[in-house]
Amino acid sequence: MVDGLDDWVAVFAENLAFAEEKKIEKLVIPDKVVCVRENIAGVSVPVFKELTFQEIVYDVADYPLWVDEALIRLREISRGNALLKTLRNQVELLNRELRLTSQRVNLFEKVKIPEAKENIRKIEIYLGDQQTSAVVRGKIAKKKRQGAAS
Repeated sequence: MVDGLDDWVAVFAENLAFAEEKKIEKLVIPDKVVCVRENIAGVSVPVFKELTFQEIVYDVADYPLWVDEALIRLREISRGNALLKTLRNQVELLNRELRLTSQRVNLFEKVKIPEAKENIRKIEIYLGDQQTSAVVRGKIAKKKRQGAAS
């Protein structure tokens, strides 16, 4: 998109010769950026679709021939800037989500998982004690039944 714009730098310098109300930038006015939301890695991010411009009518007799092509190039540059802004917004949103996800992973790895392992160990000890107690009670009951039967 930027390729080939070097040739236009000198031509755009002629813009200074135009009256203030006829400057080229007054002919290219962005109207709205059209974005859709898409899910990327669980994050809703804007995705650039289009940049629309206000329809401006101008008298071709007031401008040199190169202005038509210059307006096309300026619109391309404006679209590129809108795309770049949208991409930066995507990066910011994804970086924020990455930071939150990293914090959650660290929380689980360093706190929650060790706590869960310790709780599981305590439960296993308790269940082992309950099982031993049940076996002992069973043997006592068996002995009492045998003693009562004799």
